[in-house]
Amino acid sequence: MLKVYFPNKSFSFSYLDEATAHKRNKLTWDFATLLFLLKKGFDIVYISNFDYKKFSEKGEKYLRHLWRNDVYQFQKEYSNLKQEQNFAVKLSKEKRINYLKRSAKLSDLRIFFQKEYFILVAVNPFVFDGEDEYGSHMVLITNITKNFIYFHDPGLPPKPNRKTSIEKFWKAASYPDNNSVDLIAVRLKK
Repeated sequence: MLKVYFPNKSFSFSYLDEATAHKRNKLTWDFATLLFLLKKGFDIVYISNFDYKKFSEKGEKYLRHLWRNDVYQFQKEYSNLKQEQNFAVKLSKEKRINYLKRSAKLSDLRIFFQKEYFILVAVNPFVFDGEDEYGSHMVLITNITKNFIYFHDPGLPPKPNRKTSIEKFWKAASYPDNNSVDLIAVRLKK
């Protein structure tokens, strides 16, 4: 996505790790990425049931109330929750993000794709392989047809332009505790 808008710049993995606050063997949440994209001058639409304002105020209490215990324990083990809460504080003060506190809909994907936004969606990659485990990472939508969604899956291993049915994709994108779907639509300001 960055190479499309900044073709003459190089973005190393170490640069991207720093920009997204990624640490080895830890999860990376959306918040640092959103703040990074704002600094780069992107318009952002963030659709999520996750209330980062409540999280910024209540921290882990909010997460324990929001998620099933297995999801909470997974996130607690593999995330830096205090760091993410600090990012949420910054986001709660940010006015440049168009934040819609609701679950994303398939029509949102189609509309933003037609408007030439880049669309990032959090998915559980185990669903694509028919496994009954929980995981989460972002994929970049590359095409949407009547029956299929194509996306860049960063892996591991990476699978560029992966294809799956809309039904399977939506199942992978739906959080196990409330069936909501998060979506981030971004494009460089015109």
